[in-house]
Parts: sequence; structure tokens; C-alpha cells
Amino acid sequence: MPYTDRRIDLDGRRVAFVDEGPRDGPPLVLLHGAGFDHAELTWRLTVAALRDRHRVIVPDLPGYGDSEAIDGAQDLPGLSQWVPRFLDALGLDRVDLGGVSMGGGMTLWVAIHAPDRVRRIVPVCPYGVMAQAPHHRLAWAAVRAGILPLAYRVAAASPRAARFGLSLSYGDPSRVSCKAVAELRITARQQSQRRSFDAFLGHEMDATSLKSDLRPDLNRITAPTFLIAGRHDRLVPARHVKAARERIADCRFLQLPTGHWPMRERPDLFHPALRRFLR
Repeated sequence: MPYTDRRIDLDGRRVAFVDEGPRDGPPLVLLHGAGFDHAELTWRLTVAALRDRHRVIVPDLPGYGDSEAIDGAQDLPGLSQWVPRFLDALGLDRVDLGGVSMGGGMTLWVAIHAPDRVRRIVPVCPYGVMAQAPHHRLAWAAVRAGILPLAYRVAAASPRAARFGLSLSYGDPSRVSCKAVAELRITARQQSQRRSFDAFLGHEMDATSLKSDLRPDLNRITAPTFLIAGRHDRLVPARHVKAARERIADCRFLQLPTGHWPMRERPDLFHPALRRFLR
């Protein structure tokens, strides 16, 4: 059975998702990141850890996994506006909402622009809290030169290259598992055709800045917030996440000894902390 074993039609596009756990109490909706990602890759361990007490819903975001891409701009606002429509399609009014990286930015965006749809939020290493990417001009030049299609092909073809790519998202590369490498290679083959991350970066990055800088609006967030950072995160450095904490009224902050993927690198630390916040 595929991991995302439920399907709905939303805006004329197929959406695949997981929906597990008891139906009483507020649902927890979790959003994955961009690039080499989908629902199972990021959140499989979290669903297994929480489904005994929480209803956990994890979609493949548009253009990832078994979900079809949306029409229009696949930038942060465009993808974030998809979230309330997904909740409507499931008949959900208010939810606990969490996400990592791009999904973390989507979580912040929804909390700012659709505050009535969220009870609590858990942005993890979120996009949207800094003006530039690390080594921004070099990263932009690499994207313009077509590095992403090459990265997809190399990662799909080479376990060693896939492991190296994953190690960039971990604080401790020795924690990269063989299963994670195999999963990433499959995802790389999918994204070499779909190019969803390319579309996102095409809208979100230019030579000098990132388009979606949510910092000026973070003070509009009223939902209780649990910001989680990775001490060794190379993509969203922890200092930016920590600074975002000061802009949100009701906010807890946790820095874990991980990279950009704490729920996979240190589930033994991540899941108990998430449980405590949700309880």
C-alpha cells in the first residue's frame, strides 16, 4: 500500500495524503519541505509517534509525491493559499498546523493571513524568516546555471551522491540511514521530471534576495507558536529562527542539535518536545 493512501480532488487536481489516529480532538496537519521531499520522507516517523493520541494528516504538497501541481504561481503565497482549501475539502475548521522548511514558511503564512484556521502552529526550520539564503549570490548563480536538474540526475544515479546531499541537511552525517538514501534517490527521479522545486525557486529567488520575507508580519500571529531550529542547519541558520521568536507574542523556542531535518535526524528529541507542546 502506498504511504499516502487517501485521495481527494481539489481544484481539479489530485491530492494524496495520510490521515491516521483518533478522530476526537483537533487534527494536526503537517507540511513537508521543498526539493527532495514528500509526505513520507519527512513525516513518516512523526505519524507513527503521534497517531496513538492525535489525528495526524500529512499531504503530499502540490507537485510532490502523488499530488498534482497547482495552476498559477508556485511561490510561498500561492502554495500557502492552497492550505485552507485543503482543510475545507476535508471539512476541517481549525487545526494544529506544522511544517518544515518551505512547509514551515507556509505554516507561518497561514497563521498570518488566515488566523481563524489555526489553533497552534509548529514551524520547524521555516522558510520566510530571512532576507537572503546563505551564500545567496552563489546559490542564485547555481540555480540560474541549471544545477538542480543535474543534482536530481546525480542523486538518482549514485547512492554516494545521494548520501552526500542528505548529509548537508543533517548536523551529524553519520545519522543518515540507508533507507533515507534509498528514499531520496526515488524522490530525485520523480523531481527530475516534475521540477517542483525549480518552479518554487524561480518565483522566490532573485539575484539579491528572497521574495517571501515574513518577518515584518510575524507580529500578527496570535496562535500559540512552537518554533524549532537546528543548531547546525545550513539552509535556515538557527539565529534567524531565534530572532523570529522575538516577533511572535506567544512563542516557545527550541534549538535541537541537528541540521535542517530534526524529525528524521533526532526523532528521539523532536517527538517528545512536539508531544509536550500539543498536550
